[in-house]
Amino acid sequence: MNKDEIKEITDYIFLESRPQKADIAMVFGTRHHEPLEVAYKLYKDDLTPKILLSGGINKTTGQNECEEMAKELLKMGVRKEDLILENKSLNSLENVLFSKEKIEKEIGFSNIKKIISIVKHYHSRRALMTLKKHFPKTVELIPVCYDIYGFTRDNWFSSEMGKEKVLEEWEKIPKYLAKGDIEEITSKRNLL
Repeated sequence: MNKDEIKEITDYIFLESRPQKADIAMVFGTRHHEPLEVAYKLYKDDLTPKILLSGGINKTTGQNECEEMAKELLKMGVRKEDLILENKSLNSLENVLFSKEKIEKEIGFSNIKKIISIVKHYHSRRALMTLKKHFPKTVELIPVCYDIYGFTRDNWFSSEMGKEKVLEEWEKIPKYLAKGDIEEITSKRNLL
């Protein structure tokens, strides 16, 4: 890859975090602790009153991602009634579809104006594209990203793990667009 290709991929794949007050924060399923730190900080700083945890059985650990994340957040001080649990999803599309059902049932989309999406930095675009496709257009989607696997948007191309994860997203997005599972985001400011 040359410098121009790296810049094109970086600018496209990595969204900028925009923490702000929202009605709910959603954590996409993972076995990692980093998003819980982010979720707890948003909650503690009164930027979100509720946290939705989405994720079923993790292929690596065999544990339920949602339930494991809930245990950790409760230990950190999040109140049980402020958690919404979606514990069946096995991929990003299911995270979104099953979480949509939970939000509608528990809160109602008529009561939601802004949703924070807490996502891995390299997964941020595809996650928001999936939310954009399936969530009501009346909801503003706010990315809050976390770094993981020891690489950042500034150096992903220098590590094997960074190249693997980022280029995998680069290849997946056109396929999921063609399938109709996701919708393009036109700008950083216009995620609706």
